[in-house]
Amino acid sequence: MELDRLNTFFSTNPSAKLLRATHSAYVIHFLNQHFKVNGNLATPHSKIQQQLNHYLEQIHEREPEILRESADAYLTQWSTGETRWLRRYFDSQHAESVFQLTPHSEDVLKFLTEMMDHSLGFVGTESRLTRIIGTLSDIVVRGSADRERRLEHLHAERDRVESEIRSLESGDVVSTHSSTAIRERFADAISDLISLQGDFRAVEESFKSITRDVQKQQTEAMETRGQILGFALDAEDRLKEEDQGASFKAFVDLLLSQSQQDELEKIIIQLEEMVELESQTEGKDRVKRMISSLSLEAERVLNTTRRLNSTLRRLLDSKVSSSRLRLASVLREIQAAAVRQAEQPPELGINVFTELDLYHGLERPFWQPPVKFDAIEITHEEPDDKARFDAFRNLAEMQRLDWDTMRFNIASQVQFTERLPLSDLLETCPPVNGAIEMLGYIQIAHDEGHEVDENSVDVVCIETENGLLEFEIPRVFFLSETLRRRSGLRSSTI
Repeated sequence: MELDRLNTFFSTNPSAKLLRATHSAYVIHFLNQHFKVNGNLATPHSKIQQQLNHYLEQIHEREPEILRESADAYLTQWSTGETRWLRRYFDSQHAESVFQLTPHSEDVLKFLTEMMDHSLGFVGTESRLTRIIGTLSDIVVRGSADRERRLEHLHAERDRVESEIRSLESGDVVSTHSSTAIRERFADAISDLISLQGDFRAVEESFKSITRDVQKQQTEAMETRGQILGFALDAEDRLKEEDQGASFKAFVDLLLSQSQQDELEKIIIQLEEMVELESQTEGKDRVKRMISSLSLEAERVLNTTRRLNSTLRRLLDSKVSSSRLRLASVLREIQAAAVRQAEQPPELGINVFTELDLYHGLERPFWQPPVKFDAIEITHEEPDDKARFDAFRNLAEMQRLDWDTMRFNIASQVQFTERLPLSDLLETCPPVNGAIEMLGYIQIAHDEGHEVDENSVDVVCIETENGLLEFEIPRVFFLSETLRRRSGLRSSTI
């Protein structure tokens, strides 16, 4: 590391600026909670603004002088200028701007997670050495076309497996990993999973780079359509043949494998039963969301490739091509005329009346009679202390719905079933706030793409202040992430 490069890095790199920001701990904590812990890949402006407002309210209850600006102000600061901790863009799926983490923020979260070991409490040297040796052995064996070496390895594996089978059949004690070894390997798996989720940005940026180059050549009109198309196809082929692209294709094939998904779900169930991992709640929650979060990341890269295909289709459109060539010709004529007038520019100007208001005649509405208000007699009203006390007591008894806990209840129950009825969820997780919490679950189901059948009715019983009451509600089924994402991702890859 050179001193000049270090100074330049700490003064210009957005990752370093995030680590050195005045309230960096709060900013990083919010970004990690919203995008990583809650599993959000890209979030509409209204949703992330609401979440940030709620986060700021919690902070101000303990530290009133911290982060005093509005949520919108902070979102603007974090996505513009030299910070670039969030990427703000528009897409076809939302009517408002969308936010996602930038590669700089991903690097910071990955670095801090690795340094703090994600609250797992230790660094597993033994498990990492074992994995290194196993990886190097796999490279030597499977990276060589030597038939004798491969047979020697397979025979050794067969002898080891047969020896273990004979040992178990003879009643010997089952050899297992120690508690420390189990936690070490689990920590390594979580660390790799976190790193994998951040590596998708590099693949996405590669496809975006090809798209930008194609659009640049199309705008400059320096080459024919055939040459630009050949450049794009060659660049995409090179990317797919490189290690990064080939690995991503193999990853998508593996992710879409139903047998692999079923096997992973079995493994997750078995992890829940292991006593050694009882304290690793956050890590197990991340594993449960692994398929859905990786599917979202892969779908985002596939959307980038679709944008590249859309750009190429526009390129092949002859009408668009002729317009592009004409526009490029006019721009070159304007540039040549500007060069000729550079020595003695003409005295041209324009006056803009910024205070002039323009109106269209049809904008004027039809005449309407003024609204008449009924006259009321204002009388002096004596305050009722009892009524005022009752009003304040009712206000104090109002409780805010804990949306994060409700979503966690849904996620924890749909891990092991494809469709979960709302009535079953209410039996497993009884509502704390009565009927209003039941309405909150229905709102979540409606907003987040679960099944809500308004033509069918279910009857549920809720414990209230007046005893056990029955409510008729629409039939609601909460769907697993696997069921909701599988069909969309399959159609993206065809």
